[in-house]
This record gives sequence, structure tokens and C-alpha cells, in this order.
Amino acid sequence: MSDGAAARKAQTAAAFSNLAPEYDTTGPGCFAHFGRRLVELVGVEPGQRVLDVATGRGAVLFPAAERAGAAGEALGVDLAEGMVQATSAEAARRKLPVRVVVMDAERLDLPDAAFDRVFCGFGIMFFPDLDRALAEFRRVLKPGGRLGVSTWRITESEELGAVLDALGGPSDRSPGWITEPDDLARRLTGAGFADVRVVADSETFHYADLEHYWQGARGTGRRRSLDALDAEQTARVRAALAERLRPYQRPDGIHAPATALLAVASR
Repeated sequence: MSDGAAARKAQTAAAFSNLAPEYDTTGPGCFAHFGRRLVELVGVEPGQRVLDVATGRGAVLFPAAERAGAAGEALGVDLAEGMVQATSAEAARRKLPVRVVVMDAERLDLPDAAFDRVFCGFGIMFFPDLDRALAEFRRVLKPGGRLGVSTWRITESEELGAVLDALGGPSDRSPGWITEPDDLARRLTGAGFADVRVVADSETFHYADLEHYWQGARGTGRRRSLDALDAEQTARVRAALAERLRPYQRPDGIHAPATALLAVASR
């Protein structure tokens, strides 16, 4: 591994460990919504063994574990220790029989052909070596097993990202961001997966007001960009954001769209 890749992984792990207590807990539940949708698309049967890579706060892991049931097995892995701790605690609170451990997606310490289903929700854009990670996904997947992957086409805080870009703010998009269905399909096919299908799945999410939208964004990877702003920059961004969100304003709050790319493939 190059020094640059190692540094990027360490920065990502530290950033998401810091995010873990608030991650997807202050907004309208976008990650949980698309996590359920990905599990529904791929399908998980009772008794199956499931792996969720870059599990975060369990948006995919928890619904997959519920479907696998007591006779199955659900393992979540994440590079960020803070995410692992928070998700383990939440799983215990929900009384879900899952394990969550620290592990590198590009070097899965797991046996070959061990899982019926492998998932990665909104994680592949953070891997320095995506081809290696996909090869690992395929290695641990049983022949005939299914892979489920999601990326953002339009994020849950897209308008905020546009404001930051327009004002010259710091970008929070990693080099591996994939927003087009054909691009995602090509990467999976190139990694040796078969029967690749990519669905653009859209939903509208409700925010009570601008502050709710702002706090929801702080509960995602965008927090790193927002925390880098000083007071004057924050005021400018919030004013511009209010204008950009005006078309989505309704009497009961803001109704902002998001679109995820949900991909399913077979080994």
C-alpha cells in the first residue's frame, strides 16, 4: 500500500469515528431508507450468512440481519473504530444477533466463499483501491451469491454541496465518487461479477426547517466541510442554502429529493 493510500485511510477512519455518535441520527433517515431498499433489491433469506462492508451505523446491516434471522449470521465491518463501537451498541439495544468489527475493505480477514450476500452501502467511493476491494467482495462471496452496492447520484444534501462548490468551499467528495449507472455497472462487471443490474432509486425527504437540514448534513460526511468554515463563511453558506432550498419549501418544511444508485450482481 502506498503512503498516500495509507494516509487517506487513516484520515477517513478518524473522520468517521468522530462522526459516529451523530451519523444519520439527526436527519430524516436517508441512509436507513436506502439501506432497506438495497436489502430488498438483493434479497436475504432466513439462515443466510451476510457481510456488510463499511457498515457505518448499520443502515444495511440491521435490515439484512433481521431477514437472515436467528438461523443466519450477519457481520458488519468498518475501518472506523468509532462506527464499530456505536453500531455494536445499537445492535445490542435492538437485540440483533450481529457482530461488528474493525476491518479494511481492501484486505478482508475472512475465508473464501464464506457469505451468501455481501453488501456495501455508500462506501465504495472511499476506497483508495476500489478494484482490490471489489476483488475481495467477490472472493468472500459464495458461487451464486449476490452482491449489493449503493452510491449517491443525488445526495441527501445535494443543494448544500452545490452552495459549497459555488462559494469555493472545501469539497467533501472523494476521487472515487460514482454517480452514473453505466459507470457503476462497468466497475462491477470489470471485477468479474455477473448479472449486474443498477437501479436509480429516488425519494423525497422531509426536513422541518433550514436548521434541521443543516444538522442532518452535519450527521453525514459533509460535517468535515462544514466544520472547516469560520463564522462568516457559515453565515454566507446558510444564506445561500436557504435560497437554493426555496423551491423545495412547503408549509410543513423542506422536501428535498435524493437519488441512490442501487446495484445488484452475482458471483
